[in-house]
Amino acid sequence: MFQRRIVVTTLFVIALFALLAAPAAAQERDPGQLVIGGHYTLAAGQRLDGDLGVIGGSALIEQNATVNGDVMVAGGSLIVAGRVNGSIAVFGGSVTLESTAQVTGDLANFGGAVQRSPGAVVRGETVAPDGFQMPLAPGSWFLPGRESVMPGHDGHIQPTPGQWLLATLWRALRTGIMALALAALALIVALFWPRGIERLGQTTLRQPAPVLLVGMLSWVLGLGLFVVLALTICLLPVALALGLVLLVAALLSWVMVGWLVGRSLLAAFKLRNVTVVVETAIGALVLALVYFLVGIIPCTEFIFGALIASLGLGTLVLTQPVAYE
Repeated sequence: MFQRRIVVTTLFVIALFALLAAPAAAQERDPGQLVIGGHYTLAAGQRLDGDLGVIGGSALIEQNATVNGDVMVAGGSLIVAGRVNGSIAVFGGSVTLESTAQVTGDLANFGGAVQRSPGAVVRGETVAPDGFQMPLAPGSWFLPGRESVMPGHDGHIQPTPGQWLLATLWRALRTGIMALALAALALIVALFWPRGIERLGQTTLRQPAPVLLVGMLSWVLGLGLFVVLALTICLLPVALALGLVLLVAALLSWVMVGWLVGRSLLAAFKLRNVTVVVETAIGALVLALVYFLVGIIPCTEFIFGALIASLGLGTLVLTQPVAYE
């Protein structure tokens, strides 16, 4: 049965590759550049007539280089020192705008990090979900950097150490509230689907290595397909549907790993006959607190989240259909 599922998964991967290749072949009149896990440099004086997508890789647009299209970054990094005649969207990645950068469109940030040097020009709007500007450093969700409270060129008042401490306590409180919200969300999912969460977790315990590998591959292909579909205007509704599927997969990943953490913690304290719902709520709360704390160290927040998401998506792919009943 396991070998049969591996064959099905392989065929699924091949089909995704075919879907990725089809839109690229259809855009020969308007070529773009898609970077998956590698590095791309648009040298000074060069021009890219098309869109640029970066997934888990890195890209550099040097000074006097021009991109005539939109740029999308998902889990990767982008440095712009030249000109982008379009918009830039960041999904869980990082973008650095040098002082010579020029962006004629919008700069949209969805869970990523944006560092904008003085002198960088963005002619459109700079937006983030709910109007909130995401922090530049991952750990600043919990511990504010000195640059966030120290005066700069904008003329902010010099804060005292006490004010910095109050800012730290405020961010710690906000982190606790967000952790409780994530735990409550996991509790609701486990309340309506306890048997499914337990079966998914058991699959991860039985074969952790295949689950992790299949999950990583599925995320890379899924995000790649999302970017390609999003760059193709006529297939944008399909891209939105795929994005919703990936979002649900990420949520289930968090809930499932939370159950595994809660189950292990309660077993260590020799607590027996605890329901799946309680194990999931406790585990998700601990997992959220650890997630925000490790974010103090640069890059660890993304790696930690990627491992959780990979375990969940890999489990969803490899678990028998009976788990979803």
